[in-house]
Amino acid sequence: MRHEQGFTLLELICVLAILSILGAFGATSLFSTQQDSKDKATLLSDVKNLANALQQARHLAIESGSSSYVCGGINCSGNWSDGFEVRQSSALDTTYRSVLLDHAVHIIWHGFPANKSSITFLPTGLSNYQNGTFFLCYLSWKTSIIINQSGRYYTSDIVDIDGESCG
Repeated sequence: MRHEQGFTLLELICVLAILSILGAFGATSLFSTQQDSKDKATLLSDVKNLANALQQARHLAIESGSSSYVCGGINCSGNWSDGFEVRQSSALDTTYRSVLLDHAVHIIWHGFPANKSSITFLPTGLSNYQNGTFFLCYLSWKTSIIINQSGRYYTSDIVDIDGESCG
């Protein structure tokens, strides 16, 4: 008579328990990574919107021959975290683009001059000595848009601030 060996019920339950624990840790890590990707994508979208607004205002000033500006907040209140508008200085202060932010992104201006409520572009495309940095933070992620005196901007990489303050 042949003696066949197999696994006992206790051994099978132990293996399933170990696999369940490993699966739970893996799923948590996967969900965390997916949420981080969504948060970074939200911040990147806001960076693109602000960068496009700066670029649009600069081109508008060059093409029209009169100053244009990007101002922070609803109706140019100066609160960049609420959103921003692209406007042109003229007899009729025309709004060309308005972006409202409906999530908790935090936008801070650091530069010259401090506490700037708008960035003006001259008909030459220069930013009228308004150079500085916009810091954009969303949850635990931070990036920046640096504007030089020539009116051009540069963006930085998105980094995890892990409890640090924005700006």
